[in-house]
Amino acid sequence: MPSNNSYTGRHRPPSKPSRGRQFVVPVALLSSTVAGGLVVRQAGAQELSPEAAAMKNVSNSVAGLGLAADPDAVAAAAANRAGARSSRDMARDASAIIVGATTSAEAAAADAQEAADRAAAAEKARAKAKAEADRKAKEAARARAIARAHRWVNPLSGYTLTSGFGWRWGKMHPAQDLAVATGTPVHALSSGTVVFSGWSTEGYGYMVKIRYWDGTVSWMAHNSRLVVSVGEEVEPGQLVSYSGSTGNSTGPHVHLEIHPDDGAAVSPRPWLADRGVYL
Repeated sequence: MPSNNSYTGRHRPPSKPSRGRQFVVPVALLSSTVAGGLVVRQAGAQELSPEAAAMKNVSNSVAGLGLAADPDAVAAAAANRAGARSSRDMARDASAIIVGATTSAEAAAADAQEAADRAAAAEKARAKAKAEADRKAKEAARARAIARAHRWVNPLSGYTLTSGFGWRWGKMHPAQDLAVATGTPVHALSSGTVVFSGWSTEGYGYMVKIRYWDGTVSWMAHNSRLVVSVGEEVEPGQLVSYSGSTGNSTGPHVHLEIHPDDGAAVSPRPWLADRGVYL
């Protein structure tokens, strides 16, 4: 019988050469490992994120064990990774939105503050201009009031010039006589204060003396009646007496004397003419 190493029969075929010990890892266990986020660390390696660890476990399992990875586990890991990336993107976008909104708000606030400052400056300028205009208006009104108070007027109307300033009958006549009918109103020449109002013992009859705003004193004598008192303030053209012929007088008239600074008498006509009053 010829020798034949082949074997035919119902016994099992000879075993193949051993390739080493093989392990069979159930897919369910692999899936459980992936889902649990097991992290395999090597010496000196950094810790991986859960999604990276899961993907590494799948890759190692497939490469080392020659097994097909669980599709659900791979998809879950990929979804976790995509979700994490999406979360980072959303956080980055949200941060950019917040920064942009903050910058816009700060710019709007700065614009609003600038506008408020401009409005305040404009209001301040308007107030200053108004105050200056009011000041000028008040000064102008005061100047007009002073001009009215300091104006000079004629003491009476309807008169006739008789004896003038100068020597008469051997003595000085220090006045200008204005002949008028008895009872003609006599007025103050300007604003001032009455310093004498009464009967004169020097032959002037009823006389009124007024010291005006510039220090000049007027004497108006031979009146029939006086209507002001000592210390009374008078205005230009105010009634102070009525003409007459009292005292040493030859007929009804007003005896007008002008004493600058309450000093010696001067001729009334040129003095008043210098102030716009022509007798």
